[in-house]
Order: sequence, then C-alpha cells, then structure tokens
Amino acid sequence: MSNIKEKQMAIIAQDQYVELEYRVRLEDGEYIRGTEAAPELLTFIAGCGELLPGLERRLWGLQENDALEFVIPAAEALGTYDPDFVQVWSRKSFPPEMDLSPGQKMVPANLPFPPEYPLTIKEVDGDRVILDMNHPLAGHDLHYAVRVVAVRPATPEELAPLKQCQSCCEEMEGKAYTKLRSNE
Repeated sequence: MSNIKEKQMAIIAQDQYVELEYRVRLEDGEYIRGTEAAPELLTFIAGCGELLPGLERRLWGLQENDALEFVIPAAEALGTYDPDFVQVWSRKSFPPEMDLSPGQKMVPANLPFPPEYPLTIKEVDGDRVILDMNHPLAGHDLHYAVRVVAVRPATPEELAPLKQCQSCCEEMEGKAYTKLRSNE
C-alpha cells in the first residue's frame, strides 16, 4: 500500500474556476474561435451564467485533461434565425455623413438598450435601410472542441462580483415578475 495520497481531481461544478482550451467552428469548417493548430483559452466560474447554457451543460462533470467534441444546435446556441428581426429603418435614423453599405456591421446609437453585438446592414435603398438584428451566429450550429486545462474551487474574490451580479439579476427578475402579476 502506498503512502502517497493521490490528488483528487476537481470536476466542473458550481463555483469552480475553470481554464479551458477550445475551438469553435461552423458547419462549413470556418473557425470563429481558435484554430486547429491554436486553440483559445477561456476562463470562467462554473454555474455563474458566464457561458451559453448549452455549452456549460456539456462541460459539467468534466475534469482536468478531459477532451470532448460536441455540437450545440443553433436553437441552443444563439437562436434560430428570425426573419422578424430584419427591420426597415429610415435613413434619417443615421448620421447624414455616415456611409451605409450592405454587409456593414454597426451599432446604432438610438436604440433603447445597447446591443450585445453589431447589427448588419442587409440593404440600402434610398431612404430605407434594412437592418438585420439577429445575432451574426443565429441559425448556426456551433461545433466545439474543448480540453479542460484546470479546475479548482473559485476564490471568494473571484466569486464576489459574480454573486453580486446574480443577485442583481434575481432582484430584477423578481421586480419584473411582481410588476407582471400586478398588471394581471
């Protein structure tokens, strides 16, 4: 019997700090994160809403040095493409000096909330600008290749801002629920 105590491997679970090498590509093989030769490094705290839920679910339970390939379907990734998110805007909504062309990515300043990604101009026709407000990866299955580099318990300093953020979200959801209930 050996006197050497084996190190127990931590698994990806709630409040674990994780380092992950990863690559993401589309169905056509185009890499959108990392490359075949050079993966990107991702660090996150598990269970704190920092990742796409479909990605985090697939990582749960993995441990250091585990490697996995999987596909997250579009509906679970960034959503299916929604034609209702293609909208016609007046050219007057944009600065007159701004050149607008199909395929151009932009972030309009006059939205009631800032978008998390740039919007795409689909067409410019006189006073009409057709904007695609879908996420650029909407409608795409995401092909992941991951390798877990490290897993350890997150420190209180790493958890504090995430827990505060979660608390704010829960409070806002509660207020929204209360408001909805009061409008019934």
